[in-house]
Amino acid sequence: MKQLLQVVSLLTILCLGSSVGWAQPLLATASGADAPLALPADRVMRISASSVEFEHHGLLPINDEVECYHHWDEEIFAVPLAAVLVGFEEVVATLFHGEIVRLDVYDPLYIRTMQVAISKDQFRGIEHEQLKFTPTSKLYVEEKGTGRGFVVYAGAEILVYAQDGKLHIVDGEGILWDFDQRVYLWPDLHGLIQINSFQRGTGTKFYPQYRGRFELTMVEPERFLAINEVSLEEYLYQVVPSEMPITWPLEALKAQSVAARTYAVAQVIYSRQGHLGFHVSDSTNSQVYNNQPEAASTTRAIQETAGQILTKEDGTIGSTYYYSTSPRGALTSLAQWRKMDELALEGNSPWYRWQTTFTMTELTRLLSTALPQSVGTITGLMVKERDERGRVTCLGVQGTTGEATLSGELNIRSALKPANLKRVKDTLTNLSLLPSAFFFMESRSNEQGQLQSITFYGGGSGHGLGMSQWGAKGMAEAGLSYLDILGKYYPGTHLITHSEQLRY
Repeated sequence: MKQLLQVVSLLTILCLGSSVGWAQPLLATASGADAPLALPADRVMRISASSVEFEHHGLLPINDEVECYHHWDEEIFAVPLAAVLVGFEEVVATLFHGEIVRLDVYDPLYIRTMQVAISKDQFRGIEHEQLKFTPTSKLYVEEKGTGRGFVVYAGAEILVYAQDGKLHIVDGEGILWDFDQRVYLWPDLHGLIQINSFQRGTGTKFYPQYRGRFELTMVEPERFLAINEVSLEEYLYQVVPSEMPITWPLEALKAQSVAARTYAVAQVIYSRQGHLGFHVSDSTNSQVYNNQPEAASTTRAIQETAGQILTKEDGTIGSTYYYSTSPRGALTSLAQWRKMDELALEGNSPWYRWQTTFTMTELTRLLSTALPQSVGTITGLMVKERDERGRVTCLGVQGTTGEATLSGELNIRSALKPANLKRVKDTLTNLSLLPSAFFFMESRSNEQGQLQSITFYGGGSGHGLGMSQWGAKGMAEAGLSYLDILGKYYPGTHLITHSEQLRY
């Protein structure tokens, strides 16, 4: 019961920000024309402040004064609408004059599946014009509600494209089908669905194969979403190898598994994309998913930590962020930057220390579009603010015609794209952003005292929040367990384990 109360606290704090009261069940009937009507329990596909799309009941409007309740065993909790989430399966909607006036959620906190929006090639957006699919086993294609559809046999290819507000599908025999509503694709048991329209991978490229089923739904007359519905644990099979090298120590992979699982559960609860019908995307906007094939090492790590997530002492859950490499402290001097004593604690990461030099011409070009106003030719930079961990959060820019500030860690990193960056033992070219905001600067002038260039001496890679992945590697190599790793990077948390009996 303690865990139950913790989980209820989780939802109320994250979704409402204040406590909710108790309520008694109200059974709706249809005894008269003006009587409320309780529909059979159904699954939530999409939800917003104004409407809910159910799997079988379709799209229904929500009354402004809708009441929502979570049912757990014999207890009923009044909850905000934000606590009714995409993927909830046992949801009873009560209608009055065609609007939903009440939502009752049964078994609400058991998160079984993830809804993952699949991105286009190079992860450039989630809205598709067309996709090609090939199953590894028999594949069933069916339109929601009508039962119309067909079967695709293993190895055959189907083409899906959007046109004039409809989904058009060319089946494995070349026959064209038109569908007005959501379309489901699901394989036989243990079958996979391969997308042939693009390849994934950071080195060796491959056509990604997905577990679970796909939901195809229109978002524009010429575009649709492809949402992969997959069990929570199987989702991780394709997240962990995409987020951490599969050759790293098992204890590091186990720490990554718990962090990734906790992050996923938090995204379900936050439900930021509920109006679009998914929990997370497959890109760095959430967690990278299926950019590397499944691997035995990462699957083992996931299975050995099955169901484990991190919660705070009050039972709430936050986003367990993680990033590449820590600089092991703030960097403000060359002496600090040159110290390599803790390199092994960061798993000997090549990102531990880096440097890059910009000419004034390069800085003028890079910052011309990033600054809120023009300052002419750049003549100097200065660190104006750092956060409590030492990240630069405000950069002062001096120019021939004025001064300006560039604020925000990501804005600073995105504006300063290094053409050449020296790391520990190697050099990289044409990066899309500065590796981190842990840096200090050193200016160089010519004999006439004119500023020629500015060198950035930095350390670490990523936003610096949560777990350093290379740090986890270093701790694992030093003989520490995944519990030790999680304890260091997520202090004040403890593990709870998901099972059929324990609900989030």
